[in-house]
Amino acid sequence: MQDREGEEKNSGSSLVPVNTQEALPAEIVRSYIDAGEEEVHIRDYLEVLMRRKWIVIVFLVIVVATVTLGSFLMKPVYLATSTLRIDRKNPNVLDFKDVQQIDRIGDDYYQTQYKVLQSRTLAKRVIKRLSLFKNPDIIGKDIRTDSLPASFEETGKGFRSSVIDKFLDHLKVSPVRKSQLVEVGFMSHSPALAATVANTIADEYIEFNLDSRLDASVQARKWLEKQIENLRAKLEVSEERLNSYIEKSDIILFNQEKDYRTLLIQKLAELSTELGAATADRISKESLYNQIKESGANNSVVLNSSLIQSLKVRYEKLESEYSKMLNQYKPGYSRMLSLKKQMDNLKANIDSETKRIISSIESDYGTALKRESYLSANLKKARKEVMNVQKKMIQYQILKREVDSNRQLYNNLLQRLKEVGVSATLSASNIQVLDRAESPLRPYRPRKTLNIVLSLIVGLFGGVFLAFFIEYFDNSVKSVDEVEKKYLLPVLGVIPLTEQDDGTHLMIDPADRGSLAEAFRSLGTYIQLSSASRPPRTIMVTSSMESEGKSTVAVNTALSSMTYMGNGILVDADLRKPSVHKFFDVDNSAGLSSFLSGLKGLDEIVQKSKYLGLDVITSGPIPPNPSELLSSAEMKGFLDDLSTRYDFVIIDSPPVLGLSDSPVMSTMSDGVIVVVSAGRTSGEALVQTKKILLGVHSKILGVVLNRVKYRAQYGYYSYYYHNYRYAASRKKTGIS
Repeated sequence: MQDREGEEKNSGSSLVPVNTQEALPAEIVRSYIDAGEEEVHIRDYLEVLMRRKWIVIVFLVIVVATVTLGSFLMKPVYLATSTLRIDRKNPNVLDFKDVQQIDRIGDDYYQTQYKVLQSRTLAKRVIKRLSLFKNPDIIGKDIRTDSLPASFEETGKGFRSSVIDKFLDHLKVSPVRKSQLVEVGFMSHSPALAATVANTIADEYIEFNLDSRLDASVQARKWLEKQIENLRAKLEVSEERLNSYIEKSDIILFNQEKDYRTLLIQKLAELSTELGAATADRISKESLYNQIKESGANNSVVLNSSLIQSLKVRYEKLESEYSKMLNQYKPGYSRMLSLKKQMDNLKANIDSETKRIISSIESDYGTALKRESYLSANLKKARKEVMNVQKKMIQYQILKREVDSNRQLYNNLLQRLKEVGVSATLSASNIQVLDRAESPLRPYRPRKTLNIVLSLIVGLFGGVFLAFFIEYFDNSVKSVDEVEKKYLLPVLGVIPLTEQDDGTHLMIDPADRGSLAEAFRSLGTYIQLSSASRPPRTIMVTSSMESEGKSTVAVNTALSSMTYMGNGILVDADLRKPSVHKFFDVDNSAGLSSFLSGLKGLDEIVQKSKYLGLDVITSGPIPPNPSELLSSAEMKGFLDDLSTRYDFVIIDSPPVLGLSDSPVMSTMSDGVIVVVSAGRTSGEALVQTKKILLGVHSKILGVVLNRVKYRAQYGYYSYYYHNYRYAASRKKTGIS
């Protein structure tokens, strides 16, 4: 008890261990309530719904009644629907495509068609065709149709726009998923009109599509004719430029321009081949020529000559014969001379043939060299000629491609112009009416059964949401668990709200066995068992604010305590708004204020009640300075004197907030009981009350939760459950 100021500054403080031998009830509560927040149970939600059940019920009834009444009072609206099939392409009547047809593979094409169905232009066509601008179902009954002009175009611009807007409000376009179908519906109070308009929309949509194609064909024809004229002029200019270039460049063309280049290239290739062969021949003959120059008659070409070889063989025979005859005859012998002459002739022939061969080799080399030079010169000339032709052909190709391109474009546009002329006469459409609308037999809305079912669901869930919404913003104290777990204060008793509690001075009969009397008896028993050494004798009953039932609790606690605690006295210390004398119907001319002012003695202000064992001291006349009287030493002596005379003293004190009376008197009492009105006392008020009382080192016995809307069985169970819980906690903390 030495460090009360260190206790929780707010309701969310963590729990700390306490000394169980000197523990206050609030500290005992903290010892067995876990610091962590308990998991929210489904019964907590049910408790909220039971507490706010009238909100749920009233909201549900209002929603269901409103929707039901509206459904039955609403004029029936009928929806007629026609089904259209929109193909990706127009049907090809001819083997060429429509000129205005574009790539329609993507989903954007269908999205465009859906917007066309909901366009103001199409709506205007339908309105004009059916004269809907005079139909009361579209324009309303407030406008006189006989005053409208015969043509829709003659009406005012604002009126036309308004009619189109209303028409579009009645229109419903619903694409069928993953298909080429779209449902076009129209809503009206008249089934026949709904079907007629739905079918007319389909017809006008097809005609609008065909008109759009026709307009596109006309525009395309004009554009093509203009482009053809431009291309014709460009083609003529490009052809003139090409012909003029051919004349200036002396380009000879055969069947095609590429034949001339091929001929030149072929000639160049042949010359290149011949030059290669001539060069090889010249190199061969040059090599032989060089060998002849170095070796002369000893060259293998000369030596291998068959003629020279035969001459040398004959020469060798004659020489051999000459040598043999030389052994017999002298050189001047006629035969010898004849052989010598033959030998000389053969040698001369050999030399002559050798010279001829050498001369032939030299001549062949010279001829090969000249041929190579000639072919090399012709090849250079041919190369130059090919290069010149290629340069000319480059410009020729440029001009030729321009001519061909212009001619191809010109021919294509001529072909497209013919196709446009034919396609403009076609009436085939890619849109088909699959199912025409029929007059509906049942209204589209209101769907009474569905509306009522939905209203039940919305009303129920909306009421539940509203109940939890109000519960969320309701910061009043409502339950035992909330007091103990959130504000860390023990609940001494739960006083149920009964039919007798109508705001008047409610008193129980000590002999009564009803739920209200049992609640106060349980409260008295709890107070008697609240201390291990001795029960508190001087008990102050207070509340955070007025009208929370503290005087009722004080009076009935005093009545119920007589059975367990003996003789007692009830003191009305609320010198600002006293009420105890009204409960017991006693005189209030003299009381506590008279004693504290010194006007009366103690025995003079004590009054006997009609209940044996309970005396009463009323407040007496209301003084001008109640705080000074209640905080005086006389008040302390007064309470001490009463505690020696009576077994228990119950003090009915003023509210804590805004007044200093109760905090001062709480220090003179053995314990304080704080009365909390369930559903009325705010959590902030209870926190401030707790903080003020603990700030002056008061001993808070606990809280009495007053006016709790519990069912009898649950309330009866809760009292015993609470007493059992407190007894178990005392046993757990070691308090005997």
